[in-house]
Amino acid sequence: MSLLLSVIIPTRNRAQRIGDLLDSLAVQNPVPFRWEVLVIDNGSTDQTSQIVHQKMSELPIKIRYIHEPRLGLHHGRHRGANEAEGSFVGYLDDDMVLAPTWIQGVDMVASDKAVAVVGRILPKWEAKPPEWLLKMASNGVFGYLGLLDLGGEKKPIDPMLVFGGNCFLPKKIVFSLGGFHPDGVPTEHLRWRGDGETALMSRFKKAGYRAYYDPCATAYHIIPASRLTIEYICNRAYNQGISRSFSDIRHNGGLMLQPSPETTENLYKQFTRVCLKVQQKSFMEMLGAFWRRIASTLCWFSRDAKISRQVRTAYLDGYEFHRNEVRNDPELLSYVLKKNYLECDQ
Repeated sequence: MSLLLSVIIPTRNRAQRIGDLLDSLAVQNPVPFRWEVLVIDNGSTDQTSQIVHQKMSELPIKIRYIHEPRLGLHHGRHRGANEAEGSFVGYLDDDMVLAPTWIQGVDMVASDKAVAVVGRILPKWEAKPPEWLLKMASNGVFGYLGLLDLGGEKKPIDPMLVFGGNCFLPKKIVFSLGGFHPDGVPTEHLRWRGDGETALMSRFKKAGYRAYYDPCATAYHIIPASRLTIEYICNRAYNQGISRSFSDIRHNGGLMLQPSPETTENLYKQFTRVCLKVQQKSFMEMLGAFWRRIASTLCWFSRDAKISRQVRTAYLDGYEFHRNEVRNDPELLSYVLKKNYLECDQ
């Protein structure tokens, strides 16, 4: 029986987390195909290597340890795809534990019913989350904590909902679509951050490929107490602002004529106000607008609205930080505009 699936786990300095994830892979439900696990150690300085090698001797699954010294999640993902023996790859974040049905998530891809499958990503809280955070994550899609819950049924989805932390793809697709963009870099390399799987899935969508959500591929994302703070969410928003700047610069071929999200938002608000002024309104419409303005003002001073403003401000700060860095460094601009980031990974 030929090897079908290569599970790829990029990791850095999460020795205990990677051990728990490997333990959950070892108790997956039996499947009628062969599979392997590739742990791509992205320059760890803790006990990651020792833990993985210990699990290699203890667990009844095939595990391969690969050291990748170049920092950056995209290097780990590309190295994993290059080293994979399977025709299909399953990408996981290193701070997860899996439901025993997780491995069955590859079935739709392997049977050509989908070209990509994303699994359910539920929180495994290590402390009680605050109410404001639960509200922010209440719609089931919350990228700042890597959470995705679209219900208990398989369904076709927009490919932009395929999160790189729990997905299945044909290996050849990773290369034919140009691979992942820079992501998950250490703080000291933040200016080199990109938009990760966003560009890959944008090209995927443009090509007309099918993406599905399959809840059998459930992963539980471990959320420690340190991530349950406004400061942490704002930090993630800041990083996301950098990623958005990266995307916009690539889309526009540079910095020219590229308004910031804040400028675009202000222009839209001004346009809306002008449109409202020229509309002919009845007395009841004007009265309704007045009470909506009062309600909006009250909400503006609420705690939840204050947090939302903080998060939005952090996002815009990250966006402007990246634009300024690119503006002042031709080398960084050249890096952002690279054709793809596979060239040095093959």
